[in-house]
Amino acid sequence: MPAVGRSILSFVLLTAQITPVSLMADEQKDRYQLGRGFDMGEVGVTLGGYATANYINLKHAPWKAEVSDLSLFLSWDSGGRWRAFSEMEIGEAVVVDRDGSSASDAEFDLERTYIDWLGIDGMNVRLGKFLTPVGHWNQVHADPLVWTVSRPLTTKAGFANHSTGVMLYGDLEAGQGQLDYQLYVDATQALDPKKDQPSPPLELGAFDHGFGARLVYHTEDDALQWGFSVSDFKANNLPGRRTIGGLDFLWKTGGYELSAELVSRLDKGNSWSWFLQGVAPLGRRWFVVDRYENFNQLGFPGDVSTNSLGLVFRPRPPISFKLEYVGASEIEGLADDGFYASASVLF
Repeated sequence: MPAVGRSILSFVLLTAQITPVSLMADEQKDRYQLGRGFDMGEVGVTLGGYATANYINLKHAPWKAEVSDLSLFLSWDSGGRWRAFSEMEIGEAVVVDRDGSSASDAEFDLERTYIDWLGIDGMNVRLGKFLTPVGHWNQVHADPLVWTVSRPLTTKAGFANHSTGVMLYGDLEAGQGQLDYQLYVDATQALDPKKDQPSPPLELGAFDHGFGARLVYHTEDDALQWGFSVSDFKANNLPGRRTIGGLDFLWKTGGYELSAELVSRLDKGNSWSWFLQGVAPLGRRWFVVDRYENFNQLGFPGDVSTNSLGLVFRPRPPISFKLEYVGASEIEGLADDGFYASASVLF
């Protein structure tokens, strides 16, 4: 069988492994909804998660198919002022490439774990490890919830995706909409024993310590959203402090969606990145996605530009199948031309 045929067959087999099969008894079905997890009843615990299989074939790298994410969500609600949440993930659980299949690269990670105290007048406190509130994408980046297989550099380079510390968050009425706020102090170096590691050549370094804020205005129906983020931090193993600011926008109606994010190093001139993404429906379950990104943050000569064109099939909202082609100004380790495909389910 030709190499391409073997790679496609491998991807199909991996996809079959994560297709949800319900074997629940009738009395349990009312407590389980696909995409919302399994309610364990009076104990206040809900189990959920998601799974993703990817196929990636880039110009300057060999093809591979993988079960890229197996994530378990565990949430608890006291029925009063206390809540807790944890996300545990196994990345690259199974990888298939031209050399065969392997699970040797599988890695367990505690993505998030925190406890919330719900206060008064829309003011709440969170303590633990949480997604860094910079932009919109980083807080909803799970594959079933986004439109493309590839992730914009704007949403992952230049700041740590996770913070460990304390957050004050809540919402306020603002005219015909609502203003959500998040204020946080990070102490990853002291509190998180398994922090993000710097991954050259990207400035993905973990926070040593820092602080930041995010404000989001959105309409009552969430059809329109504007966000502003700022963060000041010391990155682990990198000199000096860094200050970043960000703007993001989201508009959706009738299956159409337009979104954008911009992130800039405020302490360093001419260091910024942005993307613009559009989604249009092709019938009830098919969608076409186009995204353009320009990235200039890491001191590389010239800008990094990428254009992504994708097709998405969503038979049900928690299930998605994606095909994507990315054309890029090729910089090793940062951007490359190639094809992506994925199958994912939020359960």
